[in-house]
Amino acid sequence: MLIKVAPDMSAADIDDVAGALLTFEMDGLIATNTTITRDVIAGHQLAGEAGGLSGKPVESLSTQTIKAFNARLQGKIPIIGVGGIHDTASATAKKEAGAQLVQVYSNFIYQGPRLISDAAKAF
Repeated sequence: MLIKVAPDMSAADIDDVAGALLTFEMDGLIATNTTITRDVIAGHQLAGEAGGLSGKPVESLSTQTIKAFNARLQGKIPIIGVGGIHDTASATAKKEAGAQLVQVYSNFIYQGPRLISDAAKAF
């Protein structure tokens, strides 16, 4: 079983979730889901819209979350990096933060199969 987490977690929440993942011997972690923060799109005409943000707006926050979980999990549970993967460099950033795999979605819609080739170069 895999658990998917949001990028909006506090350090204490990350520590608690990581502890539970290890205690219950989960099969993996998907980090991250969409973000509810609007900091990265402040001033944009649609910044007030409801719902989670995905794609490039979540890229940095997702990578930070992966890095924090990786520090706590120490390779004992695989991490699938998700959020803002749009090229080789963004996939590499997820890998360097501790992701063993990456998942693409939002940017795949816009870029198509080329994104798969670009992201695969990171691994």
